[in-house]
Amino acid sequence: MNNENSAKPVLGSPKTAEELLEIYFLNMRSALLETAAAMDRIQRSENGGDMMDDPRVRKLNGAVEILKSGKPDRVEQILRLLSDSVEQ
Repeated sequence: MNNENSAKPVLGSPKTAEELLEIYFLNMRSALLETAAAMDRIQRSENGGDMMDDPRVRKLNGAVEILKSGKPDRVEQILRLLSDSVEQ
């Protein structure tokens, strides 16, 4: 039975927030730079400006907004956003 009001388990970490940031910062920075560079290349290419309205690009921009929101469960929200919806 799916009860949306039930609390989700929270997975803790044996590391502090500072330690986690130290571990992950360079990888997160790299992923952001890689994404920004790919978007720049697409936009600069022939008809690139038109591609900025592509649904996939809109989903990536939506993912950035989710990251900026600071709300919990960002990974779940982004996965749902980027997943292909199946019509039934």
